[in-house]
Amino acid sequence: MMLLALVGLTLIAVASEAVILPIRHAKFHTAEQSTLPAKRSFEVGKDCFLKDGQPFRYISGSFHYWRQPPEYWEDTFMKMRAAGLNTVQTYLNWNLHEPEPLQYNFDGEVDIRRYFQTAQKCGLLVVLRPGPFIDAEVDMGGLPYWLLRMNSSMQLRTSDPSYLHYVDRWYRKVLPLIHDLTYANGGPIISAQIENEYGWVGSDLVYKEFLRDLTKELLGPDIVLFTTDGPVDSAVVGGRVDGTLTTVDFGAGANVTHNFLDVERKFNSDGPLVNSEFYPGWLDHWGEGWITVDWETVVMTMQQMLQLNASFNTYMFYGGSNFGFVAGSNTQDNDGMVPVTQSYDYDAPISEAGDLTVKYMKIRELFQKYSPGPLGPVPPSRPKTAYGKVHLQYTGSLFDHLETLSAEGPVSSPLPLSFEVLKQAYGFVLYRTQIPFNTRDPSKLAVDTLHDRAVVFLDRKPVGILSRTAVVHSMDIYAEAGQTLELLVQNEGRVCSGPINDMKGILGNVSIDGNNLTDWQAFPINLPGFPDNDPQPFAFKARKVRSDVELKRPAFYRGEFYVEVAQDTFLQFDGWRQGYVFVNGRNLGRYWPVQGPQKTLYVPGVFLFEDGINTLELFEVESAPCRHHGQCFVSFVDQPYLNGTVTFRSGTRNPFAV
Repeated sequence: MMLLALVGLTLIAVASEAVILPIRHAKFHTAEQSTLPAKRSFEVGKDCFLKDGQPFRYISGSFHYWRQPPEYWEDTFMKMRAAGLNTVQTYLNWNLHEPEPLQYNFDGEVDIRRYFQTAQKCGLLVVLRPGPFIDAEVDMGGLPYWLLRMNSSMQLRTSDPSYLHYVDRWYRKVLPLIHDLTYANGGPIISAQIENEYGWVGSDLVYKEFLRDLTKELLGPDIVLFTTDGPVDSAVVGGRVDGTLTTVDFGAGANVTHNFLDVERKFNSDGPLVNSEFYPGWLDHWGEGWITVDWETVVMTMQQMLQLNASFNTYMFYGGSNFGFVAGSNTQDNDGMVPVTQSYDYDAPISEAGDLTVKYMKIRELFQKYSPGPLGPVPPSRPKTAYGKVHLQYTGSLFDHLETLSAEGPVSSPLPLSFEVLKQAYGFVLYRTQIPFNTRDPSKLAVDTLHDRAVVFLDRKPVGILSRTAVVHSMDIYAEAGQTLELLVQNEGRVCSGPINDMKGILGNVSIDGNNLTDWQAFPINLPGFPDNDPQPFAFKARKVRSDVELKRPAFYRGEFYVEVAQDTFLQFDGWRQGYVFVNGRNLGRYWPVQGPQKTLYVPGVFLFEDGINTLELFEVESAPCRHHGQCFVSFVDQPYLNGTVTFRSGTRNPFAV
């Protein structure tokens, strides 16, 4: 999913004589049914798909497995089914499955077999988007960060042999794991995408043919392959490849007839019309207003697609959460960047916390008209609980715990090293050097290339912040020879679309008044990430705050709270600035209430211990609102607060522009 993929707000009337093809619901065999049809088939027919030889149209919704705890998957699938959907669409997120070369994870939150089997149990087919690039507003568009250190000249998303080597290795690992779950083999997977909106950035035919042939080899000759691109001729030409179905994507309010009949039909002359990403909302960035789309426009555009007998996928039908360090970022014209929020609610029909919205009910009403039978009862929204205030105690600064958090010790180098060279996937690196010369009063501290945000310290006293987001790369400092200069650099998410070779850390010289500083030490900070199959709280104990300066340093805070009945809830951070929060050792992600618009973080009830004591920990990066010997609090509330005011707006952005 890419920002450029949306098409304008012009509305059109669909011809009244269009033939309406009812949504046909797939029939599935459960584990108790031992027989299968002699031949299961899913293929491209004339103006429609053919499922077991019969005309079929899929009505799908995107729901990414890593954005919701597995305990809730079935509930979400059933809500999708009750809305009238017969298919679910998901990407495969390579960077979560292979966090380091040849270290694979397919368990817990990223158990893709469980996800696909649960979808089938709930009566849903699956449209698979294996990438390898997926965008999806995740770090580096789903490509693993370590590709950036393997070969400095590697050309990502091309036929560069060094890149294809790792793609081939990944596909040969993951696709055989789900080969038996294709529709021809008795599973739910009916089709697979080749790359992802590739026509916006490239047209490398060798690359596209490589992915097509490899996917066909590993998933079998019966799998339907397709490409997805924005409804612009140049994008479709760049992204399509022979032997696959050409599809397009566009959002609510777009010109449906033009996109399907004037664009897609040029390249897909007699196959089914397909919108692989129909947008009912949009993504959100820190520092920008929360984006919503009215249900009337969504339903109207859906009806227009139905009247043209098109198949379509709603991106997102359930958005979910960017737990841990999952979220990516997008670039800005001024060479800045905007990080994606922790919530991926997307103004979707099912909210981040699994609630059924007005948009959901109106979509269900529409789909009921096209359904061959009753849609069945709607599962309820999960209850929410406001657990109230949790008092926190100071448990020490980053500097107090540096030996624990960077147990392998510092890495020394003449110039600062990138996160990638340091094998630091996400989070933070502390860079340290000594100022070797006398300076002016004040002096100009500058970082040539900072990715992305740095808190600056002199002798462990915070003196300012540099930020790629705000495009602030220099500042005045009052320094003396012999002082220790430290920069705590935060990775705010690698760019997830367009040029994605977005390395992190200090990537150029650090200078004072034009004099470059050398002899650096780098401390990679080890914080829990996501997924985490064995989450554990920090072992830091409460300690006394010795001065107000300690409350302005990056520091840890801890509290405990009792839960009788574990239910979904939301954390509110009044007075806090920005950092990361951990519940029973699980990294919920970043809070940044002073930036906005997101003011609360969603806490799934399954992350809590029922009838027991729970641990809440904050790593506050900038300044804590603590008084009275370091005691302060956060609050559990029963409603999300996503559309708050913003203190920094990085520029107006119309998400529905071409």
